[in-house]
Amino acid sequence: MSDQVKVNKFNAIFGPGLMFAATSVGVSHIVQSSRAGAEFGLGLVVLIILVNLIKYPAFHFGTKYALATGTTLLQGYRNIGNWAVILYGIINLLFMPIIFAALAMGTSGVILVITGIDMSIVILSPIVMLACVLLLKIGRYNLLEKIIKVLVVIFTVLTFTAAIITMFTSDIFSSLSIFPSNLTPTSIFFIVALIGWMPTGLEVSVWQSVWTLRKTEKKPSDNGIKQFHLDFNIGYVVSTLLAVSFMVLGTALMYNIGEKFPASAPEFIAQVIRLYRDSIGEWAVPLIGVCTFAVFFSTTIAVFDGFPRILVATAERLKGDETPWQIKYSAKSNLYTIIILTGVIGAYMFIELWNASFKTFIDFSATVAFLYGPVVAFLNHKAINNKNVPLDHRPNFLLNTLSILGFSILTLVAIYYVYLKLFT
Repeated sequence: MSDQVKVNKFNAIFGPGLMFAATSVGVSHIVQSSRAGAEFGLGLVVLIILVNLIKYPAFHFGTKYALATGTTLLQGYRNIGNWAVILYGIINLLFMPIIFAALAMGTSGVILVITGIDMSIVILSPIVMLACVLLLKIGRYNLLEKIIKVLVVIFTVLTFTAAIITMFTSDIFSSLSIFPSNLTPTSIFFIVALIGWMPTGLEVSVWQSVWTLRKTEKKPSDNGIKQFHLDFNIGYVVSTLLAVSFMVLGTALMYNIGEKFPASAPEFIAQVIRLYRDSIGEWAVPLIGVCTFAVFFSTTIAVFDGFPRILVATAERLKGDETPWQIKYSAKSNLYTIIILTGVIGAYMFIELWNASFKTFIDFSATVAFLYGPVVAFLNHKAINNKNVPLDHRPNFLLNTLSILGFSILTLVAIYYVYLKLFT
């Protein structure tokens, strides 16, 4: 095998799949999975695996649709009807400031922990957000992105290492169960929030179609298509394993000992870093601190860029169709700037309101993601099975069945959640 072929395979494997994993690993894993272990032990590990399984088709269709048609899932929504494009745009527009705020607080919390500076989250968070906007606008993020990718890989290795050591040095499997018993409404509300961002919000499936097309300039060969699917599957599996790993750490070091995660973002992040210290040693604390920052910051950058790009593309789809393999990215457009600044202003309002209770705000954000998740999953299913998609590129019976099962289950759980909220 030539060196060039090896390089091409490397670039394919660490392409959109890594973007997906980097976007997933952040609040949903570091925060929610650790809390799940601390509160329920391994009682939710089966649920996490099942949720990742039933959401897989919706995310996978982002890559599959792009490779089959040369267009993003937004074009698939347009083929369903403009109402689908408008609905997806509204979901993103409303959710954008919420996720901006959650990531800004998380990233700020990491900065405060690893630097030791004394500053309010309310002051540091807008600085972080404006730094992201500036980096994206001046286009000097490429070098930083390469450094962050290395740190994310190190973070992943350290997390797997810590989880494996923990499994062999502590008695965590006594807490393993199919599902926790004696749940209270409060516990169920947390579980819904956990599901909402596991592995991430379903709106990212459309982003996945964009990332896939950015890696291609023309329709790939059959072998190239297989590589892209391998790329996505690797990212998805790694994301799932990291969720389980954080649950393992939370179980081993906090379950049944009366210790809870603090409410504020800096104290919460400090507790997460202590999980690594207690598992693999004091030497890992500085390294894991830097890597945790890399994970949060890479997720923040990807999301700060993703929402306005998608909303610009959404507006364009209301005007006309995409040309296959000719997608354009309007990162420098005035609309992109207006959207991202609107998101920052909205996020700052949420930070002012929720800065004292990071955990509560994360639960609120993830629950919102859960409630609109079935809608996106249904749209993705309709798009990939549309007559505009070549028959040989549509999902097989098994994948279609899993897709229908997925958005049906998510819908039923959402209805049950609303019922509990209204009548308990």
